[in-house]
Amino acid sequence: MKKFDIALVCAALAVLAAAIFFYPAKKINFSQTTLVFSQWLTDDMERDVLEKLIDEFERSHPGVSIVLENRSYRNLKKDCAGYLDIARNSQPNGKENKKNARKFPDIVTVDPLWFDDSEKRILFANQNGGEAREGTTTNEVYTRPLYSYFNALFYNIKILEDAGFDRPPKTRGEFSEVCLKLKEKNIYGLSVSGNFFTDIFPWIWSESGTKTLQTINSEKDMFNFAEKNVVGSIDFFNKLNRQNTLGRPPFIKDDDEKINNFIAGKTAMVTASSKLIKTLETQHKDMQFGITNIPYPENPSGRPIFNMSCVHTAVLSSSGYSETAFEFLEFLGAASAALAAAAGAISEDPAASIFDGTWAGDQIQRGGQDRAPPEAVYVKAQNMIESAEGLDDWKLFSACASLGSIAEEEINSMFRHRQDAAATAETIKKRYDSVVK
Repeated sequence: MKKFDIALVCAALAVLAAAIFFYPAKKINFSQTTLVFSQWLTDDMERDVLEKLIDEFERSHPGVSIVLENRSYRNLKKDCAGYLDIARNSQPNGKENKKNARKFPDIVTVDPLWFDDSEKRILFANQNGGEAREGTTTNEVYTRPLYSYFNALFYNIKILEDAGFDRPPKTRGEFSEVCLKLKEKNIYGLSVSGNFFTDIFPWIWSESGTKTLQTINSEKDMFNFAEKNVVGSIDFFNKLNRQNTLGRPPFIKDDDEKINNFIAGKTAMVTASSKLIKTLETQHKDMQFGITNIPYPENPSGRPIFNMSCVHTAVLSSSGYSETAFEFLEFLGAASAALAAAAGAISEDPAASIFDGTWAGDQIQRGGQDRAPPEAVYVKAQNMIESAEGLDDWKLFSACASLGSIAEEEINSMFRHRQDAAATAETIKKRYDSVVK
Protein backbone atom coordinates (compact mmCIF):
# COMPACT_ATOMS: atom_id res chain seq x y z
CA MET A 1 0.00 0.00 0.00
CA LYS A 2 1.31 3.45 -0.88
CA LYS A 3 2.39 5.76 1.94
CA PHE A 4 -0.28 8.25 0.84
CA ASP A 5 -3.04 5.61 1.16
CA ILE A 6 -1.81 4.49 4.58
CA ALA A 7 -1.78 8.08 5.78
CA LEU A 8 -5.31 8.62 4.45
CA VAL A 9 -6.64 5.53 6.23
CA CYS A 10 -4.95 6.52 9.48
CA ALA A 11 -6.44 10.00 9.26
CA ALA A 12 -9.93 8.57 8.71
CA LEU A 13 -9.58 6.28 11.71
CA ALA A 14 -8.38 9.18 13.82
CA VAL A 15 -11.42 11.25 12.83
CA LEU A 16 -13.75 8.34 13.69
CA ALA A 17 -12.07 7.81 17.06
CA ALA A 18 -12.35 11.50 17.85
CA ALA A 19 -16.05 11.49 16.90
CA ILE A 20 -16.76 8.54 19.17
CA PHE A 21 -14.85 10.17 22.03
CA PHE A 22 -16.25 13.70 21.77
CA TYR A 23 -19.68 13.30 20.12
CA PRO A 24 -22.61 12.64 22.50
CA ALA A 25 -23.20 8.89 22.78
CA LYS A 26 -26.95 9.30 22.42
CA LYS A 27 -26.50 10.60 18.88
CA ILE A 28 -24.46 7.62 17.71
CA ASN A 29 -26.78 4.64 17.87
CA PHE A 30 -24.67 1.53 17.40
CA SER A 31 -26.99 -0.64 19.56
CA GLN A 32 -30.61 -1.75 19.19
CA THR A 33 -33.14 -0.71 21.83
CA THR A 34 -35.50 -3.63 22.40
CA LEU A 35 -38.81 -3.02 24.18
CA VAL A 36 -40.79 -6.01 25.40
CA PHE A 37 -44.54 -5.41 25.14
CA SER A 38 -46.55 -7.89 27.23
CA GLN A 39 -50.19 -7.73 26.16
CA TRP A 40 -53.50 -9.47 25.52
CA LEU A 41 -54.49 -7.25 22.57
CA THR A 42 -53.95 -10.20 20.23
CA ASP A 43 -56.86 -11.90 22.04
CA ASP A 44 -59.09 -8.94 21.15
CA MET A 45 -58.09 -8.62 17.49
CA GLU A 46 -56.21 -10.24 14.65
CA ARG A 47 -52.49 -10.37 15.42
CA ASP A 48 -51.53 -8.73 12.11
CA VAL A 49 -53.37 -5.54 13.12
CA LEU A 50 -50.94 -4.99 15.97
CA GLU A 51 -47.96 -6.23 13.99
CA LYS A 52 -48.62 -3.69 11.22
CA LEU A 53 -48.66 -0.88 13.77
CA ILE A 54 -45.43 -2.10 15.35
CA ASP A 55 -43.80 -2.31 11.95
CA GLU A 56 -44.84 1.29 11.24
CA PHE A 57 -43.41 2.45 14.59
CA GLU A 58 -40.12 0.63 14.03
CA ARG A 59 -39.72 2.18 10.56
CA SER A 60 -40.17 5.66 12.05
CA HIS A 61 -37.82 4.88 14.96
CA PRO A 62 -34.62 3.31 13.58
CA GLY A 63 -32.75 1.39 16.23
CA VAL A 64 -35.91 0.50 18.19
CA SER A 65 -37.41 -2.98 18.16
CA ILE A 66 -40.72 -4.02 19.77
CA VAL A 67 -41.01 -7.63 20.91
CA LEU A 68 -44.58 -8.86 21.42
CA GLU A 69 -45.17 -11.10 24.42
CA ASN A 70 -48.62 -12.65 24.10
CA ARG A 71 -50.44 -13.18 27.38
CA SER A 72 -54.07 -13.71 28.32
CA TYR A 73 -55.97 -11.20 30.46
CA ARG A 74 -55.88 -13.56 33.42
CA ASN A 75 -52.18 -14.44 33.09
CA LEU A 76 -51.12 -10.82 32.70
CA LYS A 77 -53.05 -9.95 35.84
CA LYS A 78 -51.05 -12.63 37.68
CA ASP A 79 -47.83 -11.32 36.11
CA CYS A 80 -48.51 -7.79 37.35
CA ALA A 81 -49.26 -9.09 40.84
CA GLY A 82 -45.84 -10.75 40.80
CA TYR A 83 -44.12 -7.60 39.50
CA LEU A 84 -45.82 -5.56 42.22
CA ASP A 85 -44.75 -7.98 44.93
CA ILE A 86 -41.11 -7.75 43.81
CA ALA A 87 -41.29 -3.96 43.52
CA ARG A 88 -42.68 -3.68 47.05
CA ASN A 89 -39.76 -5.70 48.35
CA SER A 90 -37.19 -3.62 46.53
CA GLN A 91 -34.01 -2.43 48.17
CA PRO A 92 -34.21 0.49 50.66
CA ASN A 93 -32.82 2.90 48.07
CA GLY A 94 -35.86 2.22 45.91
CA LYS A 95 -34.04 0.33 43.17
CA GLU A 96 -35.47 -3.06 42.23
CA ASN A 97 -33.24 -6.10 42.27
CA LYS A 98 -31.53 -5.99 38.86
CA LYS A 99 -31.83 -9.74 38.38
CA ASN A 100 -35.61 -9.57 38.80
CA ALA A 101 -36.00 -6.33 36.82
CA ARG A 102 -34.45 -7.92 33.74
CA LYS A 103 -37.31 -10.44 33.71
CA PHE A 104 -39.91 -7.67 33.58
CA PRO A 105 -41.31 -6.42 30.27
CA ASP A 106 -41.08 -2.72 29.49
CA ILE A 107 -44.70 -2.13 28.51
CA VAL A 108 -47.89 -3.91 29.58
CA THR A 109 -51.60 -3.76 28.87
CA VAL A 110 -53.57 -3.56 32.11
CA ASP A 111 -57.05 -3.22 33.49
CA PRO A 112 -56.87 -0.13 35.77
CA LEU A 113 -59.26 -1.87 38.19
CA TRP A 114 -56.47 -4.32 39.09
CA PHE A 115 -54.70 -1.72 41.21
CA ASP A 116 -55.11 0.89 43.89
CA ASP A 117 -53.57 4.25 42.97
CA SER A 118 -50.85 3.70 45.57
CA GLU A 119 -49.88 0.47 43.79
CA LYS A 120 -49.69 2.20 40.41
CA ARG A 121 -47.14 4.62 41.85
CA ILE A 122 -44.95 1.68 42.84
CA LEU A 123 -45.30 -0.41 39.71
CA PHE A 124 -45.46 2.07 36.84
CA ALA A 125 -43.51 5.05 35.57
CA ASN A 126 -45.27 8.42 35.71
CA GLN A 127 -46.13 9.26 32.11
CA ASN A 128 -46.12 12.98 32.91
CA GLY A 129 -42.53 12.77 34.15
CA GLY A 130 -41.05 12.99 37.61
CA GLU A 131 -40.86 10.63 40.53
CA ALA A 132 -43.90 9.20 42.28
CA ARG A 133 -44.75 11.14 45.43
CA GLU A 134 -46.57 9.39 48.24
CA GLY A 135 -50.10 10.70 48.75
CA THR A 136 -50.13 12.97 45.68
CA THR A 137 -52.04 12.70 42.43
CA THR A 138 -51.44 16.03 40.65
CA ASN A 139 -50.17 15.46 37.11
CA GLU A 140 -49.63 11.77 37.80
CA VAL A 141 -50.57 9.47 34.94
CA TYR A 142 -49.54 5.86 35.34
CA THR A 143 -51.86 4.06 32.92
CA ARG A 144 -53.16 5.33 29.61
CA PRO A 145 -56.60 4.45 28.14
CA LEU A 146 -56.51 2.68 24.79
CA TYR A 147 -60.07 1.50 24.23
CA SER A 148 -63.06 0.31 26.25
CA TYR A 149 -66.03 -2.04 26.33
CA PHE A 150 -69.28 -1.41 28.16
CA ASN A 151 -71.06 -3.76 30.57
CA ALA A 152 -74.59 -4.82 29.64
CA LEU A 153 -77.11 -7.64 29.99
CA PHE A 154 -76.75 -10.61 27.61
CA TYR A 155 -79.68 -13.00 27.22
CA ASN A 156 -80.39 -16.31 25.50
CA ILE A 157 -83.21 -15.61 23.06
CA LYS A 158 -84.35 -19.23 22.70
CA ILE A 159 -84.52 -19.87 26.45
CA LEU A 160 -86.63 -16.76 27.00
CA GLU A 161 -88.93 -17.59 24.07
CA ASP A 162 -89.42 -21.17 25.28
CA ALA A 163 -90.44 -19.72 28.65
CA GLY A 164 -93.05 -17.52 26.96
CA PHE A 165 -91.18 -14.20 26.77
CA ASP A 166 -90.83 -12.48 23.40
CA ARG A 167 -88.40 -9.81 24.64
CA PRO A 168 -85.86 -9.37 27.43
CA PRO A 169 -86.99 -7.83 30.74
CA LYS A 170 -86.81 -4.06 30.93
CA THR A 171 -87.57 -3.51 34.63
CA ARG A 172 -86.50 -5.18 37.86
CA GLY A 173 -90.05 -6.47 38.32
CA GLU A 174 -90.07 -8.07 34.87
CA PHE A 175 -86.63 -9.52 35.52
CA SER A 176 -87.82 -11.25 38.70
CA GLU A 177 -90.84 -12.59 36.83
CA VAL A 178 -88.60 -14.09 34.12
CA CYS A 179 -86.29 -15.63 36.72
CA LEU A 180 -89.15 -17.30 38.63
CA LYS A 181 -90.58 -18.69 35.40
CA LEU A 182 -87.20 -20.12 34.38
CA LYS A 183 -86.84 -21.67 37.83
CA GLU A 184 -89.78 -23.93 36.94
CA LYS A 185 -87.66 -25.23 34.05
CA ASN A 186 -84.57 -25.72 36.26
CA ILE A 187 -82.73 -22.88 34.52
CA TYR A 188 -81.11 -20.09 36.49
CA GLY A 189 -82.20 -16.61 35.52
CA LEU A 190 -78.86 -14.93 36.22
CA SER A 191 -75.33 -15.99 37.09
CA VAL A 192 -72.85 -13.66 38.79
CA SER A 193 -69.15 -14.02 39.46
CA GLY A 194 -67.08 -12.32 42.13
CA ASN A 195 -66.15 -9.56 39.67
CA PHE A 196 -67.90 -6.67 41.41
CA PHE A 197 -67.34 -4.05 38.70
CA THR A 198 -68.76 -6.27 35.94
CA ASP A 199 -71.52 -8.20 37.71
CA ILE A 200 -72.90 -6.01 40.50
CA PHE A 201 -71.87 -2.39 39.96
CA PRO A 202 -73.68 -2.03 36.58
CA TRP A 203 -76.96 -2.74 38.40
CA ILE A 204 -76.17 -0.15 41.05
CA TRP A 205 -75.72 2.51 38.36
CA SER A 206 -78.89 1.39 36.65
CA GLU A 207 -80.86 2.27 39.79
CA SER A 208 -78.81 5.30 40.83
CA GLY A 209 -79.29 6.99 37.47
CA THR A 210 -77.78 10.18 36.09
CA LYS A 211 -78.93 12.18 39.11
CA THR A 212 -76.40 10.33 41.27
CA LEU A 213 -73.76 10.66 38.59
CA GLN A 214 -74.19 14.42 38.56
CA THR A 215 -73.50 14.63 42.30
CA ILE A 216 -70.05 13.06 41.86
CA ASN A 217 -67.44 15.52 40.65
CA SER A 218 -63.90 14.85 39.47
CA GLU A 219 -62.77 14.12 43.02
CA LYS A 220 -62.40 10.41 43.77
CA ASP A 221 -64.05 8.38 46.55
CA MET A 222 -67.23 10.45 46.70
CA PHE A 223 -69.55 7.50 45.98
CA ASN A 224 -71.78 6.58 48.93
CA PHE A 225 -72.44 2.85 49.19
CA ALA A 226 -74.91 3.37 52.04
CA GLU A 227 -77.15 5.58 49.86
CA LYS A 228 -80.76 4.35 49.51
CA ASN A 229 -80.65 3.45 45.81
CA VAL A 230 -77.37 1.56 46.21
CA VAL A 231 -78.86 -0.46 49.07
CA GLY A 232 -81.89 -1.13 46.85
CA SER A 233 -79.72 -2.69 44.13
CA ILE A 234 -77.83 -4.86 46.61
CA ASP A 235 -81.15 -5.93 48.13
CA PHE A 236 -82.42 -6.87 44.65
CA PHE A 237 -79.60 -9.41 44.38
CA ASN A 238 -80.37 -10.57 47.91
CA LYS A 239 -83.97 -11.33 46.89
CA LEU A 240 -82.88 -13.19 43.74
CA ASN A 241 -80.59 -15.30 45.88
CA ARG A 242 -83.33 -16.09 48.39
CA GLN A 243 -85.58 -17.14 45.51
CA ASN A 244 -82.83 -19.54 44.35
CA THR A 245 -82.82 -17.94 40.91
CA LEU A 246 -79.12 -17.04 40.94
CA GLY A 247 -76.69 -19.60 39.58
CA ARG A 248 -75.09 -21.45 42.47
CA PRO A 249 -73.04 -21.33 44.76
CA PRO A 250 -74.28 -18.27 44.26
CA PHE A 251 -71.01 -16.61 43.23
CA ILE A 252 -69.70 -18.47 40.21
CA LYS A 253 -65.96 -19.16 40.46
CA ASP A 254 -64.90 -16.63 37.80
CA ASP A 255 -65.98 -14.84 34.63
CA ASP A 256 -65.00 -17.75 32.38
CA GLU A 257 -67.20 -20.21 34.26
CA LYS A 258 -70.06 -17.69 34.28
CA ILE A 259 -69.85 -17.26 30.50
CA ASN A 260 -69.52 -21.01 29.93
CA ASN A 261 -72.71 -21.59 31.93
CA PHE A 262 -74.45 -19.00 29.79
CA ILE A 263 -73.23 -20.60 26.56
CA ALA A 264 -74.27 -24.05 27.80
CA GLY A 265 -77.79 -22.83 28.56
CA LYS A 266 -77.52 -23.41 32.33
CA THR A 267 -78.34 -19.77 32.93
CA ALA A 268 -80.45 -17.50 30.74
CA MET A 269 -78.81 -14.13 31.40
CA VAL A 270 -75.45 -12.67 32.46
CA THR A 271 -74.03 -9.21 32.95
CA ALA A 272 -70.85 -9.05 30.88
CA SER A 273 -68.52 -6.85 28.90
CA SER A 274 -69.59 -6.00 25.35
CA LYS A 275 -66.39 -7.81 24.34
CA LEU A 276 -68.50 -10.97 24.66
CA ILE A 277 -70.35 -10.01 21.45
CA LYS A 278 -67.35 -10.82 19.31
CA THR A 279 -66.69 -14.10 21.11
CA LEU A 280 -70.26 -15.31 20.62
CA GLU A 281 -70.46 -14.06 17.02
CA THR A 282 -67.26 -15.82 15.97
CA GLN A 283 -67.06 -18.90 18.19
CA HIS A 284 -70.70 -19.75 18.93
CA LYS A 285 -72.53 -18.88 15.74
CA ASP A 286 -75.42 -21.24 16.45
CA MET A 287 -76.30 -19.50 19.69
CA GLN A 288 -79.21 -17.05 19.57
CA PHE A 289 -78.38 -14.23 21.92
CA GLY A 290 -79.20 -10.59 22.43
CA ILE A 291 -77.81 -7.63 24.35
CA THR A 292 -79.80 -5.01 26.22
CA ASN A 293 -79.71 -2.41 29.00
CA ILE A 294 -79.47 -3.47 32.61
CA PRO A 295 -83.10 -3.68 33.87
CA TYR A 296 -84.01 -0.50 35.71
CA PRO A 297 -86.32 0.23 38.67
CA GLU A 298 -89.95 0.98 38.03
CA ASN A 299 -89.28 4.75 38.00
CA PRO A 300 -85.88 5.32 36.37
CA SER A 301 -84.30 8.77 36.45
CA GLY A 302 -82.35 10.09 33.47
CA ARG A 303 -80.43 8.28 30.76
CA PRO A 304 -79.03 4.77 31.27
CA ILE A 305 -75.47 4.59 32.58
CA PHE A 306 -72.96 2.02 31.35
CA ASN A 307 -69.82 1.44 33.35
CA MET A 308 -66.85 0.56 31.18
CA SER A 309 -64.31 -2.26 31.02
CA CYS A 310 -61.13 -0.45 30.03
CA VAL A 311 -57.91 -1.52 28.33
CA HIS A 312 -54.92 0.62 29.36
CA THR A 313 -51.21 0.60 28.64
CA ALA A 314 -48.42 1.36 31.10
CA VAL A 315 -44.63 1.44 31.33
CA LEU A 316 -43.13 -0.50 34.21
CA SER A 317 -40.95 1.59 36.51
CA SER A 318 -38.21 -1.04 36.15
CA SER A 319 -37.80 -0.36 32.41
CA GLY A 320 -34.47 1.12 31.41
CA TYR A 321 -36.01 2.63 28.27
CA SER A 322 -38.98 4.55 29.65
CA GLU A 323 -38.55 7.54 27.33
CA THR A 324 -38.72 5.36 24.22
CA ALA A 325 -41.52 3.30 25.77
CA PHE A 326 -43.58 6.46 26.31
CA GLU A 327 -43.09 7.31 22.63
CA PHE A 328 -44.55 3.93 21.73
CA LEU A 329 -47.52 4.54 24.04
CA GLU A 330 -48.11 7.90 22.33
CA PHE A 331 -48.05 6.10 19.00
CA LEU A 332 -50.58 3.47 20.17
CA GLY A 333 -52.78 6.22 21.57
CA ALA A 334 -52.87 7.94 18.18
CA ALA A 335 -54.01 4.62 16.65
CA SER A 336 -56.65 3.95 19.32
CA ALA A 337 -59.58 4.35 16.91
CA ALA A 338 -58.15 1.72 14.58
CA LEU A 339 -57.35 -0.62 17.46
CA ALA A 340 -60.82 -0.19 18.95
CA ALA A 341 -62.40 -0.94 15.58
CA ALA A 342 -60.37 -4.12 15.24
CA ALA A 343 -61.30 -5.16 18.78
CA GLY A 344 -65.00 -4.35 18.48
CA ALA A 345 -64.62 -1.74 21.21
CA ILE A 346 -65.21 1.92 22.00
CA SER A 347 -62.40 4.24 20.99
CA GLU A 348 -60.79 6.79 23.28
CA ASP A 349 -60.61 9.06 20.21
CA PRO A 350 -63.59 11.44 20.46
CA ALA A 351 -63.51 12.01 16.70
CA ALA A 352 -64.02 8.31 15.97
CA SER A 353 -67.24 6.32 15.95
CA ILE A 354 -67.95 5.44 19.57
CA PHE A 355 -68.65 1.78 18.81
CA ASP A 356 -67.86 0.10 15.53
CA GLY A 357 -67.33 -3.62 15.96
CA THR A 358 -67.87 -4.48 12.29
CA TRP A 359 -64.56 -3.15 11.04
CA ALA A 360 -62.48 -6.17 12.09
CA GLY A 361 -59.22 -4.36 11.49
CA ASP A 362 -60.06 -3.01 8.04
CA GLN A 363 -59.39 0.59 9.07
CA ILE A 364 -55.67 -0.08 9.33
CA GLN A 365 -55.49 -2.10 6.13
CA ARG A 366 -57.80 -0.09 3.91
CA GLY A 367 -58.18 3.27 5.58
CA GLY A 368 -61.73 2.57 6.69
CA GLN A 369 -63.03 1.62 3.23
CA ASP A 370 -65.15 -1.40 2.24
CA ARG A 371 -66.79 -2.01 5.57
CA ALA A 372 -68.56 -5.28 6.14
CA PRO A 373 -72.36 -5.08 6.47
CA PRO A 374 -73.23 -4.33 10.13
CA GLU A 375 -74.66 -7.23 12.16
CA ALA A 376 -77.88 -6.57 14.05
CA VAL A 377 -76.25 -7.10 17.45
CA TYR A 378 -73.60 -4.47 16.67
CA VAL A 379 -76.26 -2.02 15.53
CA LYS A 380 -78.10 -2.61 18.82
CA ALA A 381 -74.88 -2.08 20.78
CA GLN A 382 -74.20 1.14 18.89
CA ASN A 383 -77.70 2.44 19.62
CA MET A 384 -77.42 1.48 23.28
CA ILE A 385 -74.16 3.27 23.95
CA GLU A 386 -75.21 6.36 21.97
CA SER A 387 -78.33 6.75 24.13
CA ALA A 388 -76.51 6.28 27.44
CA GLU A 389 -73.93 7.89 29.69
CA GLY A 390 -70.51 6.25 29.88
CA LEU A 391 -68.69 5.87 33.19
CA ASP A 392 -65.10 4.80 33.92
CA ASP A 393 -65.06 3.13 37.33
CA TRP A 394 -61.31 3.68 37.75
CA LYS A 395 -61.90 7.43 37.76
CA LEU A 396 -64.26 7.20 40.73
CA PHE A 397 -62.13 5.30 43.22
CA SER A 398 -58.54 5.64 44.37
CA ALA A 399 -58.50 2.04 45.61
CA CYS A 400 -60.26 0.04 42.91
CA ALA A 401 -58.60 -3.29 43.71
CA SER A 402 -59.40 -2.96 47.41
CA LEU A 403 -63.01 -2.01 46.70
CA GLY A 404 -63.46 -4.99 44.37
CA SER A 405 -62.18 -7.39 47.03
CA ILE A 406 -64.21 -5.81 49.84
CA ALA A 407 -67.46 -5.81 47.85
CA GLU A 408 -66.95 -9.40 46.71
CA GLU A 409 -66.34 -10.61 50.28
CA GLU A 410 -69.28 -8.76 51.82
CA ILE A 411 -71.84 -9.56 49.12
CA ASN A 412 -70.77 -13.20 49.09
CA SER A 413 -71.21 -13.23 52.88
CA MET A 414 -74.66 -11.69 52.44
CA PHE A 415 -75.63 -14.41 49.99
CA ARG A 416 -74.34 -17.27 52.10
CA HIS A 417 -75.58 -16.10 55.47
CA ARG A 418 -78.74 -14.31 54.28
CA GLN A 419 -77.67 -11.04 55.81
CA ASP A 420 -79.42 -7.68 55.52
CA ALA A 421 -78.61 -5.64 52.40
CA ALA A 422 -78.44 -2.31 54.30
CA ALA A 423 -75.98 -3.77 56.80
CA THR A 424 -73.91 -5.20 53.94
CA ALA A 425 -73.77 -1.85 52.14
CA GLU A 426 -72.77 -0.07 55.37
CA THR A 427 -69.98 -2.59 55.97
CA ILE A 428 -68.67 -2.09 52.42
CA LYS A 429 -68.68 1.68 53.02
CA LYS A 430 -66.87 1.48 56.36
CA ARG A 431 -64.24 -0.96 55.13
CA TYR A 432 -63.55 1.09 52.02
CA ASP A 433 -63.40 4.36 53.97
CA SER A 434 -60.76 2.81 56.23
CA VAL A 435 -58.63 1.96 53.18
CA VAL A 436 -58.67 5.45 51.66
CA LYS A 437 -58.25 7.49 54.85
